[in-house]
Amino acid sequence: MDMRKINRVRAVSLSIIAASLSAAFSPAFAEDDIVTRLIRPESSVSLGLGYLTEDAARFGQYSGMPDLGLYAIADINLVRRDDGTGRWLLLNGRNLGLDNRSLRFEHGVQGSWKYFLEYDQTPRFSQYDVRTGVQGLGHDTLDVFGPASRVRDVRFKTAREAISAGGSYVLAPGWSVQVKAKQDTKEGRRLFGVYPGNFNVAFIGEPIDHTMQQLDVVLGYAGKDLQLSAGYYGSFFENGNSSIRLMDIANPNRIALPPDNYAHQLYLTGGYNFTPLTRVNFKVARSFAYQEDRFVVRADPGNRDLDGKVETTLAQVGLSARPLSALTIVADWRHENRDDQTTARRYFSTTASKTFSGVNETRDFEVNTGKLEARYMLPAGFKVTAGLDYDEKKRDVYAARLVTTRKRTEETAYRLELSRSLSATLNGSLAFIQSERSGSNLVRETATGAAAAYYATPYHLADRDREKVRARLDWAPTEVLTFQLTADAFDDDFKDGGYGVDKGRGTFWSVDGAYAFSAGWSTHAWASREYARQVNAARSSADWQANLKSLTEAFGVGLRGTVGEKWKLGGDLSYSHNLSGYGLSGTPVSAGIADVKYTVTSLELFAEYALKKDLTLRFDAAHNQWSTNDWAWARAFYIDGTVISQDETQETTFIGASMRYKWR
Repeated sequence: MDMRKINRVRAVSLSIIAASLSAAFSPAFAEDDIVTRLIRPESSVSLGLGYLTEDAARFGQYSGMPDLGLYAIADINLVRRDDGTGRWLLLNGRNLGLDNRSLRFEHGVQGSWKYFLEYDQTPRFSQYDVRTGVQGLGHDTLDVFGPASRVRDVRFKTAREAISAGGSYVLAPGWSVQVKAKQDTKEGRRLFGVYPGNFNVAFIGEPIDHTMQQLDVVLGYAGKDLQLSAGYYGSFFENGNSSIRLMDIANPNRIALPPDNYAHQLYLTGGYNFTPLTRVNFKVARSFAYQEDRFVVRADPGNRDLDGKVETTLAQVGLSARPLSALTIVADWRHENRDDQTTARRYFSTTASKTFSGVNETRDFEVNTGKLEARYMLPAGFKVTAGLDYDEKKRDVYAARLVTTRKRTEETAYRLELSRSLSATLNGSLAFIQSERSGSNLVRETATGAAAAYYATPYHLADRDREKVRARLDWAPTEVLTFQLTADAFDDDFKDGGYGVDKGRGTFWSVDGAYAFSAGWSTHAWASREYARQVNAARSSADWQANLKSLTEAFGVGLRGTVGEKWKLGGDLSYSHNLSGYGLSGTPVSAGIADVKYTVTSLELFAEYALKKDLTLRFDAAHNQWSTNDWAWARAFYIDGTVISQDETQETTFIGASMRYKWR
């Protein structure tokens, strides 16, 4: 378990803080009116300090606590309500003092109007250690090759800040309008590399200076039978760095970065109740996306920008009905068409080849999906569900192709499920799903020319038959014991021949349960296992073959309880293990590739002590261990001398105590 979960641990408060708060708030306590406590919301404030015993590259990626040391944390949840006017005031702050803090203010009158302001900050620390001599990292001009004396350790980090504002207003009975605006900025630097001419990969790092603005406006109507929402959504992306300039590399000396772009969408969604048992819902939307940012270097014969424009049309309609007391029917159809209207131009002077013509390719795409399901109640407590799912995709095909493709694929799935309440405490279901994917004729890659036997069909386009079985079981033999079981198994058969996936199969199961020893003590536990395997076909004795497999195993157990009237205790232990196997054999990879493993173990303990009714001390301890044998990132070398690596075993402990005061 990573350090993001440790954020929920209410970190550490010193005894001086505890004593000060106790003295300050002790006069405020009196016998609470039980009814008042139920109908009036609760406010609270927490103050604390936390200590991390080791640097935490993996566990500190998003937590705001990446390094060994002391951290101050404060949470606040302020709620005020005027019973006479229905006016609310809310202030919620989380992880104040850390880099992943958030703060939201909301004010309004219930059923009339409200507005809010919100601030969120999210850091991301790279999990890899970087030792490099590249100069200018974080800027758009870099000096890649230099003397060994410039080599030093560099931390890569990005920081995201989001500011949102919005509100809603009731125009008339049933009518309302909502507006939300958001600006999201992201700054820092992240790992990046480039092939400079015929050299091996050079490390350069990407400077991040992104701004994303969003606007959402919705006009809504809610009547007895008809509900409608008409809206506009706009997004606007701007990159403060259009390219990276490499001072000591001639080809290429400028690397383009993500270009500015913007998009607009208009939509209408709604639903109508024909009868209390029959309802239809729908959505229609029209989107326009543009990319008109200038190229870093003019393309041949001088085109200044892509002139990119994509129009997308979406239409969806659904129906749910209960024509008979024992029969329920659900139907849904969705159509999406992406029309790429980008101008096709020649951007590079090149002799046309089998895989490249120098002309940009537009990407039209159409998707049609449908669902039909019927549920019928049978005698003796049985219920049968039959379903049909349909998925069709259409895409462009071009004369110069690097991989095999096809213009159209369609997949049809049939579902049959039988469920029953086996007893007052036991429920179960068993489902069978069969799907078939096919489509238009395969259009072979042009790279291999006449050597048709060596074509490769991408797995998501290949003909495939899938069979899947799913079982569910819920058991509650007593009021204090519950148990759930889920199990799935599937088998895939790919039929296209050539290189690529030939067979696939997998299983998944999970169990979880809870047991209450007494009114004050309870435990919960869970375990799961997921296994998937893909066999890549070999067409001759000289070919290589891959038997890919993925295995994830995990379990956890927790305990909660009380000691006397003052203490609450608890803890959680969790373990997860992931294995990726390649199973390569044949020429030229007879030596094979080692399996990659990731293992995470986490132990969390807490204790709460009630100093007074509304004043609580909390103590926490959390230990995490992460390990891997990932050879891909054990140590990566670059032509400029940069080395990227990671510790294969990382271990850290978080300890602390905090104080929480709550009031109404």
